[in-house]
Amino acid sequence: MPEMNETVHEALTRCLRDEDPTVRQAAAESLERLDTYRLLDDLLAALDSPDPATVVKTLYVLADLRHERALGGLIRVLRHPRHDIRGTAARLLGVRRDPRALGPLVELLDDPNPDVRMIVVDALQHFEDRRLTELLLAQLQDPDPELRGKVVEALERLGDARAAVGLTGLLADPSPDVRRRAAAALGKLEMGGDLPAA
Repeated sequence: MPEMNETVHEALTRCLRDEDPTVRQAAAESLERLDTYRLLDDLLAALDSPDPATVVKTLYVLADLRHERALGGLIRVLRHPRHDIRGTAARLLGVRRDPRALGPLVELLDDPNPDVRMIVVDALQHFEDRRLTELLLAQLQDPDPELRGKVVEALERLGDARAAVGLTGLLADPSPDVRRRAAAALGKLEMGGDLPAA
């Protein structure tokens, strides 16, 4: 495999002298990415840095790499002691939408930090997977009205009619914002008949 990588590297380096500027640009970007893959071990080790800024920068680099070990690094950081770093990893995994991250993200719905739970709900809605409906419905009991509102948003995006009962119950929520969001979301679900009785 190292010989193959070296062959690719040499071919891309020759493309840096191509007459077409778009080929030169593509070759330069590919070389940069290949160099990053060569540094993957160092990047994964940087996730253990005591400096939070280093960890966050590393997360963003890993999020751009389509490599199983990079994904594993992002998932590992979901257990980081700092809530802001867990939240950053969850956000990046949501954008990446790799199904292998779904289980670890779902586990974070029980995170002790409400900000992390909110980020996780937002990340999960990127997956557009209706299997998440039941898990999200359980989050409607959260004491944080902002989180309940975010869950309503996610359920609306999923559009699953199974959310109708839970959303209907939120029409009596103490928070006017949650009630408003629930009322709006109910009109956007894919209903196949009558609304369930409240």
